[in-house]
Amino acid sequence: MSLLDDISTRGAEIRERLRQLFHRHEYPPDTKSLLLQAYVDIALEHHDAIWLLAKCRLNGSAFAMVRLVYDAMFRALWINKVATEHQIEQAIDDKLGFDINKILDQIKEGYFSDRPPEEAELFDKILQSLKEAWGAMCSYTHSGALQLARRFTGDELKPDYSEGAIVEALNLVTLALLLLMHMFFVSMRCQKEDEETQTLLRQYSVDFADRIRGGQYR
Repeated sequence: MSLLDDISTRGAEIRERLRQLFHRHEYPPDTKSLLLQAYVDIALEHHDAIWLLAKCRLNGSAFAMVRLVYDAMFRALWINKVATEHQIEQAIDDKLGFDINKILDQIKEGYFSDRPPEEAELFDKILQSLKEAWGAMCSYTHSGALQLARRFTGDELKPDYSEGAIVEALNLVTLALLLLMHMFFVSMRCQKEDEETQTLLRQYSVDFADRIRGGQYR
């Protein structure tokens, strides 16, 4: 099997397992918990949709949806640890703007201000890579230059989405889903589910980190 086949199969397996873990419990009915549940459910559905689009070779639409999974993840992280009750109410009514750079800095402060320096440094590297990828995600979502360029093969109007780029797109959304679920289970004090999610993340990283070498999604 090719790397694309492997990462497609593993991503689908991870999604279904995370969905099973998610539906094991009833969660608190308070506003924040309901919001976090909604973000998780949205991310699971978007992940599924991206797989269906890629399977049908509708790669432009699949690439456009990568940012949507990160939107759900970033908002969930921010709501969980940073937002005040008033801001949560504003978010529900779409009255709160989400400046990505500000959100990422606040997420770092909220989650890592009391952690060892090496953890904060590692998260800095992750944040930097996400900031670099964010521009590409937005370009694909909003029919920007990257999305337009991939509508052509040479001078011919024929989509050009390389296998390496598709691999990188699928990898990005699976990582986002795993990170989101890790945060959610910690927040809901679901220790067994979180431990399994972390195991899935570690194993996924071990199996694919060396095989994925910048597939030019950006």
